[in-house]
Amino acid sequence: MKKISLLGLCAAWAPEVFAQASAAPGGQAPQGQMFFHTMVMLGIVFMVFYFLVFSPQQKKLKAQAALHASLKKGDSVVTSSGIIGRVAAVEKEYILLEIASNVRVKFEHAHIVKQEAKEAA
Repeated sequence: MKKISLLGLCAAWAPEVFAQASAAPGGQAPQGQMFFHTMVMLGIVFMVFYFLVFSPQQKKLKAQAALHASLKKGDSVVTSSGIIGRVAAVEKEYILLEIASNVRVKFEHAHIVKQEAKEAA
């Protein structure tokens, strides 16, 4: 079984630099070059991680905040538990939902996940 090392991965990435390093005693890259290539690889991993994880999460949080800011009395919403109701009142920390006639339940803003489309009259 062939072992793959970080040095081997970097050598595939920048062969001209490692060709010069192989002329060094012992065939190893000088310490400064290895540190530089390790930092470059870590930077690339961080960028990929940012674009795959952090960026979509930030977009989702902004959309959720916009939804909570736009809620008003009479809107039909869905909670995280799947309860569908109409907004009866919007308070600072809570939203009062009417889920049946004269049945009102208080929810935190964070548990409102979706606004239903307005029905055509």
